[in-house]
Amino acid sequence: MKILQGIDLVKVARMEQRINGRSGQVFLDRVFSVAEQAYCDSKRMKFEHYAARFAAKEAVLKALKIRPKKNQRLSGIEVGREATGKPFIKLSAASRKQLRMPAQAQMELSVAHEHEYAIATVVIVIPGIRDKK
Repeated sequence: MKILQGIDLVKVARMEQRINGRSGQVFLDRVFSVAEQAYCDSKRMKFEHYAARFAAKEAVLKALKIRPKKNQRLSGIEVGREATGKPFIKLSAASRKQLRMPAQAQMELSVAHEHEYAIATVVIVIPGIRDKK
């Protein structure tokens, strides 16, 4: 079994600046799925929710030891919510292939946000793979 962990912290004001900037919609479409945009836009503190989802996507990349490329599409890494409110990561088929994520991999996500910052941590468990020491 291989266990990978990633964490990321995002300043909410920076996310608000990026979204309200002149190429804000291009940024939103590149980074967030349609469902994520609809969810965040429905919230009173929408920039906190956007920041938390961005942190989750970055945490996934960090766990996998992948350096994000400039203008990389992250919309295929989607943050959803179970009926209980628990967040989860959903990968599109293209993202799963690009990230080389095995089908049996399990991902656990935790996010939090409050006024100035949003944070996310991801744990990925890949059964049947030995970690090299």
